[in-house]
Amino acid sequence: MLKHLEINNYAIIDELKLDFHEGMTVLTGETGAGKSIIVDAISLLLGDRASKEMISSKADMATVTGIFSMDSDNLKTVMKQNSIDYDETISITRSVSKDNRNTVKINGQISSIKVLKDLAVYLADIHSQFDTNRLINPENYLALVDNFRKDRIIGFLSDYKVLHDDYLEAVNKYNLLQKEKENTLKQLDLYKFQFNELDSLALVSGEEEEMTDQVSLLENMDKINSVLERFTGMIEEGRVLETLYVMKNDLDSISKTTQDFLELSNRLNDVYYELDDINQTLNDRHARLDYDQRDYDRMINRLTTLEKVRNKYRKSLEELIEYKDFLDNEINKADNYDEIIADQGNVVKEKQKVLLSQALQLREFRKELAKKITKELKETLKDLVIINADFEIRFEDRLPKNEFDIAAFSEDGIDTIDFYISTNLGEPLKQLSKTASGGEMSRVMLAFKSIFVRNNNLSTIIFDEIDTGISGYIAKQIANKIQEISKISQVISITHIPQVVATGQHHISVRKSIVGKGTKISVQYLNYQERVEEIARMISADKVTNASIESAKELLVSK
Repeated sequence: MLKHLEINNYAIIDELKLDFHEGMTVLTGETGAGKSIIVDAISLLLGDRASKEMISSKADMATVTGIFSMDSDNLKTVMKQNSIDYDETISITRSVSKDNRNTVKINGQISSIKVLKDLAVYLADIHSQFDTNRLINPENYLALVDNFRKDRIIGFLSDYKVLHDDYLEAVNKYNLLQKEKENTLKQLDLYKFQFNELDSLALVSGEEEEMTDQVSLLENMDKINSVLERFTGMIEEGRVLETLYVMKNDLDSISKTTQDFLELSNRLNDVYYELDDINQTLNDRHARLDYDQRDYDRMINRLTTLEKVRNKYRKSLEELIEYKDFLDNEINKADNYDEIIADQGNVVKEKQKVLLSQALQLREFRKELAKKITKELKETLKDLVIINADFEIRFEDRLPKNEFDIAAFSEDGIDTIDFYISTNLGEPLKQLSKTASGGEMSRVMLAFKSIFVRNNNLSTIIFDEIDTGISGYIAKQIANKIQEISKISQVISITHIPQVVATGQHHISVRKSIVGKGTKISVQYLNYQERVEEIARMISADKVTNASIESAKELLVSK
């Protein structure tokens, strides 16, 4: 349950601290006093979207903190899974800044919206007039049914979604192969021509650079030969190596006298052997120098051919080699596309079979759930003065037309459901979305919430003016049903209905006042006499009379 709420710089609330209690708490106040702002702040703690528009014009950041009791094993499981420390309570803080930074802290630890939403399933549920309007649209019905055993449905849906993704991936691959086949067949003649052309060239990686070096060598043969001869002559005629050898030995003979001589001896040693190696290498190269005009012409022709093919395809030699492999692969695939596509079709068929099996298991679970909901809903509607109500949840038994019918599978399965209701004895069942009145819609949704709370052991439920448009005896029955819910779950109810207000165990008045040039929201728990006066104002449209006072007392006594 929600034990404590703090709101800072949120909308027109500068600062608000409020404790909540077990049982049923009602919030009253004139329209625009700030009651729904309090509910909106709580919804932030349950993972609703944050916006910088929520921040007070006087501040750069809005903060909402809520402390909930830790009385659910499911909550403890989520906390453990996300490595969040916990004890008997959960503290949740949402901070929103004007630069759109959105911070979530759970028990002082930085967390995420996803974790917050995972916790919210077991923390609280907020029901507003908008939720009642959801009954107008059958597209919302599947989610309503699933919510009754969300703990079990999550497992089914998680497995289903993995299989659904696999199936869609397989279908996409099949479609891609079909397109590839079509494109390849259109260009097959061109591919074969290009492959033959490149294959005939017998391209070799790195050959262009190697031949360019060889051509450069042959084109500078005279200069190279002249330099090498002069170098060799200077080495031999000047007896350079012999002289260095003697110098090296002399220096070596005194190298042990000091460290300086040793280092110089080593350096001269290196010079001698390096020069000897250079001399040997140049002699070998000189001996192998051989100008062959035929080799030169062959390489020039080859380089010219490679340059032309590079320019033609606008690719480097390495890219041309890779492209030739691509062409070879495409040509081979063209000959085997039918087999490849058929194999992928079998993959699609098998993945759809597994997916459909999971979807049908999900459907059977939902049908069993629907039977239970239907039975409990009929009983609950009797308490809400729809005495002869008949209700039915109908499934459209939709199945895929073929293995490629991806439209048959949504992210939530293959089920489409509709709610049918009859509110009068002897009348046939008709679609709820088309036949129920506004008052009936409110009672049907309240019945749903009543069952939902019982089946999910939800610790807190918040009703935000769900009783709009209800009065008289029906209002009293709705008040009784909300009070009944409060025996198994904490209830916080914003209401304008005197019967509902009187039923509450705790009564908070929300007031708005002008302070200086600003607006201030204040909250106050009312005592018995203050409750009498508040309910009397509601009964007599803000004008307190002796009659309305007596009526208010009577409502409080009869709760």
